[in-house]
Amino acid sequence: MRGFFICVKMEDMKPILFKNKDSFFGKMELFFWKLWEYAFIRFVIIGGLNTLIGVGFTLIMRITFDDVLQIDPKWTIFGLEGDWPVTLNYVVLFPLAYTTQALYSFRTTWSVKRLLIYPLSTIPNYLLNLGFTYLFETLIGLPFVVAYGLSAILPIPIMFIIIRLLVVKPSLR
Repeated sequence: MRGFFICVKMEDMKPILFKNKDSFFGKMELFFWKLWEYAFIRFVIIGGLNTLIGVGFTLIMRITFDDVLQIDPKWTIFGLEGDWPVTLNYVVLFPLAYTTQALYSFRTTWSVKRLLIYPLSTIPNYLLNLGFTYLFETLIGLPFVVAYGLSAILPIPIMFIIIRLLVVKPSLR
């Protein structure tokens, strides 16, 4: 079985869907791969997927709190209102978020040390998310589905800078 296993770097694994590079779709594919070389574009795409997973998880938790457990999903500490589904999203899904950002967005090696530091990046995002959820759902009165969606999307540009500082080794920045 010599030669059966081939070691290929992640960057080199670009599946070509359209063989004719001169066709419209071939040019679109080349354009996509050219954009994929930029960390910010990868961050937006991977972060978007993480956001979709997080919003889905948050919605499932909200429905579980409301309909299954019949427990109020809100909490209040020192006069500040919080949201259990949002909190559980951050606690449960941060290893997935770190892993996808490290490996795909910033193309760096996975590290337990940086995984343990990564939750620091979620603190600003978590606080922004809680604030936006409170603003949109409690103060403005939007449905929780819309409030969760908006509060997950709005912090993304800020988080690019914070996550890059925590995920990428100082020598690679």
